[in-house]
Amino acid sequence: MTRTQFRNRLLGSTMIGGLTVVAASLAMTSAAQAQSTPPQGEPTQDPATQVDDIVVTGSRIARQDYVSTSPIVTVGQEDFQDTGSVTIDTLINDLPQFVPSINSTSNNPSNGGQANINLRGLGTQRTLVLMNGRRVVPSNSDGTVDVNIIPTPLIQNVEVISGGASAAYGSDALAGVANFILNERFEGVQFDAQYGVTDRDDGATEAYSITLGGNLADDRGNMVLSVGRSTRGLIYNRDREFSSISGASAASPLGNAVFDAGNQPSQAFLNTTFGTPTVCPIPSNANAPCVAPGGSFGFNQDGSVFSYTLNRNFKSPGGIEYDGFNVAGQGSFAYNTGPLNYMQLPLDRWNAYAGASYRLSDAAEVYGNLLFTQYESANELAATPASAATGFRVPSTNPFITAGLRSLLNARPNPAGSFRLDKRFTSLGGRRATENYTVYQGTVGVRGDLVGLRDWTYDIYAQQGRMERVTVQTGNVSRSAVQQLLDAPDGGRTLCAGGFDFEGDNALSAACVAFIGRTSQNVTTYEQSVVEASLQGGLLTLPAGEMRFAAGIQYRQDDYDFRPDASLARVNPTTPHLGANGLPDGGNVGGSEIAGFNPSQPLSGVTNSVEYFVETLVPLISDVPFIQQLDLTLGYRISDYNTVGFLDAYRADLEWQVFDMLRIRGGIQHSVRAPSIGELYAPLNTSFPAIGAVTTANAGDPCDTRSSYRNGANAAAVRALCLAQGVPASVIDTYTYGNNQVGGVTGGNPNLEEETSDSFTVGAVITSPWSNPWLSGMSASVDYYDITIDNVIAAIGAATQLQGCFNAQGQNPTYDPNNGYCQLFTRDPLSGNVFEARELNANLAQLKTSGIDAQLDWRLVMGDIGLPDWGQLDINVVVGWLENRERQDVPNGLYTDRTGTIDSVFGNTFPEWKALTSIGWSNDGFGFGVRWRRIGEMTQFSTTNEIPSKDYFDLNASWAINDTVSLRATVNNLTDEEPAIYAPGVQANTDPSTYDTLGRRYSVGLTARF
Repeated sequence: MTRTQFRNRLLGSTMIGGLTVVAASLAMTSAAQAQSTPPQGEPTQDPATQVDDIVVTGSRIARQDYVSTSPIVTVGQEDFQDTGSVTIDTLINDLPQFVPSINSTSNNPSNGGQANINLRGLGTQRTLVLMNGRRVVPSNSDGTVDVNIIPTPLIQNVEVISGGASAAYGSDALAGVANFILNERFEGVQFDAQYGVTDRDDGATEAYSITLGGNLADDRGNMVLSVGRSTRGLIYNRDREFSSISGASAASPLGNAVFDAGNQPSQAFLNTTFGTPTVCPIPSNANAPCVAPGGSFGFNQDGSVFSYTLNRNFKSPGGIEYDGFNVAGQGSFAYNTGPLNYMQLPLDRWNAYAGASYRLSDAAEVYGNLLFTQYESANELAATPASAATGFRVPSTNPFITAGLRSLLNARPNPAGSFRLDKRFTSLGGRRATENYTVYQGTVGVRGDLVGLRDWTYDIYAQQGRMERVTVQTGNVSRSAVQQLLDAPDGGRTLCAGGFDFEGDNALSAACVAFIGRTSQNVTTYEQSVVEASLQGGLLTLPAGEMRFAAGIQYRQDDYDFRPDASLARVNPTTPHLGANGLPDGGNVGGSEIAGFNPSQPLSGVTNSVEYFVETLVPLISDVPFIQQLDLTLGYRISDYNTVGFLDAYRADLEWQVFDMLRIRGGIQHSVRAPSIGELYAPLNTSFPAIGAVTTANAGDPCDTRSSYRNGANAAAVRALCLAQGVPASVIDTYTYGNNQVGGVTGGNPNLEEETSDSFTVGAVITSPWSNPWLSGMSASVDYYDITIDNVIAAIGAATQLQGCFNAQGQNPTYDPNNGYCQLFTRDPLSGNVFEARELNANLAQLKTSGIDAQLDWRLVMGDIGLPDWGQLDINVVVGWLENRERQDVPNGLYTDRTGTIDSVFGNTFPEWKALTSIGWSNDGFGFGVRWRRIGEMTQFSTTNEIPSKDYFDLNASWAINDTVSLRATVNNLTDEEPAIYAPGVQANTDPSTYDTLGRRYSVGLTARF
């Protein structure tokens, strides 16, 4: 930080102190006036009532819904019940303001059963989640909150503010804020129960809760207690036709051999063994592949060998896993992993919340609350694959080598050399991660009136939260143990019963399963401490109204600790593989000890900050033509972080009440986000990022002879670049890569700087001034937003690295191997495969998004509009139009336009149009409603593949039997509409977080209140 920057920020800090002193002085001066003579035209109010009226979302000076200075949408408990879900993210993701991210259908990739929300598609870590206006303890190293921990029975409503809100809340609110407001003033006893199930009789959900609350001591105090349990049943991909064939992988239980570039079978031998559909080698030709020495060769159950290319000699063991993608003599062999993956993750959750307050006097009310959540979830993938960078070396002396494979080995220049083995270990079962979360957050505080100072109030609180996550993984494979079996002269028979017969889908003995299998346990904790003191009140009365002021100070500390299982953290030395004679015989062994779930290294870190904030509401003009009221709101915050030093944020909002019918609102926000613990300190970890299928344009490995790159207008330049990167010349014209993932590494960067965002919003709110029964119940809003984030903290993903290096969107027009994108990954000189895509955090360039939100609320009383007096109709429409969504990876670089596109990565679905419409009828205790969820058409990113729009319709009904008991029911996805199908999808041939994958489903519920 420069000396000038320091002076400016020090000046800002001094100004805060000065403003606070001035505010207190003004308040003291005007206090006597306020006590003796209330301002003209203003009723005398009880100060406690004013405190209760303040609901803080996006401002320390509260506004709500149609009287907010920022674009805001509010949903309530009834809206949540209409979804028939047991987790609140289902409703949140239906809103046009959100791009669905990790949720109940996120199996691979997954975040351990969490539910993370993504406002404006700018990233879950840039969406600040609050509960009753206060922070919620995060569950992830990047600061992302798991909304599964919020007690759904007590949710009164959820308010969502778009645009930066750092001036009010500090770091993380670059996209905006989601504030979950709980009903802490509940009175009575309420029992609620709900059951749901799909049309296929699977994925059952249950939710039960009891809530008690009431006032005490002549209404001086209040207590509330709510306890709930909810469950969700699992569903496999195989249970839906559209997803039963998905997740193509080259690694299969049959196993396959890959030969080093310098020691491959002769082409003549291959032509004799597998036939000669074409002459090899040939120029790259996706429509006329040939069986080439650089390909993969699988093992049939009878000991014979087949070619992955064209499935030559493949003899299927039967079953959808083998027959899903494969036709003998056509295409390329792929194993169907989809059926073995979860489509809906299971959940077993307990929530408890207790809150209490007691008013000692007008000057002091003590309060406290405690949130406790414990839940278990899981995700399951197909059995562990070991391939490419995690594959094994098999010596030519292994006793399990059959005659078919031996003939291939003998056709090499060096028959005694080892070869690479890729294998999927079905004997260990699927890879299953069971997640157990235990979360608590407690708050204690005191608030009240500053007696004698007009209507001034204060609030001082301390909050402590802790999240513990215990992950137990089964199905992992010890790579060193497998290598021991392969290297043993007897094939491992003396190490475990039966040894390891690697050719074919052969069951391992229990002893061998125990020898190579590993169960791992990881423990993650996140602790957050917050202490805050604030005050607010009226400064003085101006001609246009009362000038109000708020100020405060906050201290926050975040502690994160991740302790992986020792086996996951173990990295073995990389050494040449030694043959039976003790000499190197080709390839290397070592590296990450575990194949299965990604290897992990420990991570610990602490961040803290001291923050000061002020805000003022200044009435400028009132009661003149075309200006009924014009108010200016200003806010400023300065923060001192132990990691990046001083940061400041500010806001300026105008609210113009033109006349009763029309109000115009808008403003600017400058927000900041300090780098998180994970972004700063994450160690290097092995990863397997997705790159898509080569059959899709601009996806997969560009050097694959079947790719759109090798068969496009610049095929010669692509070929030359592949050679320059290390694809062996002996395989360049026959090179194929059959997996949708590559080996990579992820990691943090302690030199990161803060992100900054500048947002602009402007909108209009129309409230009906008419008494006409058709129009009196109408209100609407239209808001434009524009958000630009600079210095974006992110890593360039492997798919983007390959696309940028090979000029998919014009990033490398000269196909220069020294291009920045090309320098981010490395190829194996033996095979040509990408084995180290470095996805390391950095301050990249920009994220931009802009668009329009529109909302209509319309209530019609049927008897008043000339219809029979059968109750009322309520119509709510929320529409989002995305004008622009762009990303720039390097300063002055090209922008990647993502508007109206869908991708194979979570959180990258950006329809131009998205809408949620609800129409409800109610009369004398009965209710009936229809919900219409619309997701606009999109283009698959970097292709011309058009994804059609999707419309889902839901029904809901309710019946208040009496004042105590009410019933409700829902039918979601009434027409049993399938999701949009595209490849490669995020998972299951679609984006399951965006589209409805479960099909038609039903729920029934009961509420009894006493």
